[in-house]
Amino acid sequence: GNQLKMIACFLMLCDSIGYMLIENGVLYGLDPEYWTMALATEQGMRWYAFAKVLRFFGRMAFPIFAYLISEGFIHTSSPRWYGIRMLICALISEVPFDLATRHMVWDLSYQNVCFTYVIAIFTMYLIKKARKLPLAVRILIMGAGAAAAFLARSDYGALGVVFICMMYMLRNDRTARLVTGALLSAAESLGYYCISAFSFILIRFYNGKRGTVPMKYLFYLIYPAHMLLFYALVYFANR
Repeated sequence: GNQLKMIACFLMLCDSIGYMLIENGVLYGLDPEYWTMALATEQGMRWYAFAKVLRFFGRMAFPIFAYLISEGFIHTSSPRWYGIRMLICALISEVPFDLATRHMVWDLSYQNVCFTYVIAIFTMYLIKKARKLPLAVRILIMGAGAAAAFLARSDYGALGVVFICMMYMLRNDRTARLVTGALLSAAESLGYYCISAFSFILIRFYNGKRGTVPMKYLFYLIYPAHMLLFYALVYFANR
């Protein structure tokens, strides 16, 4: 579990470097005029190609994180505290996320991925409570959670919630879990040649153990911190 988390963090950083530092920084991606001018140069195209490579591999981060979210919910002794902890991370990360992706202090048009995780955790909690009810009821609950993520405009949105909930609902069937996860990951990354599905090669070797070194709060620290750092680098470089 720790090894998967470290790999996912590395892939997340690759994606963020490509998007936040290169596309939004070096290539002035938030300004259509400067973006067009940058891509009209040979150097700009080289930077853009490098960013695409980083983002290509970075797409594999989400399925790993999402899979570990479902694992965390399955094994947590307090689903309520698990959700609250993720909500705190979502709230703390929102300003760094908006700064790094929009160069604005607050932008409600798009929320960070931790809000998707919060909605997924709450949805899994309701599915767990409805475990004695017909399957159709649990599917409706999952659909409601997906709709909530869509309306909240959170990163990875409805598909992200469906992915995490399916990993939870199929927890007792490893083969079905892996196949379903790979298919949903492929659907999420159609624009990147379905690269996200390859993350399940790594997940296939996950043994269900957390690991010997405590890394429980690694993501909660790295996620907002790296976005603040990348925004600061772009801001001071373009002054």
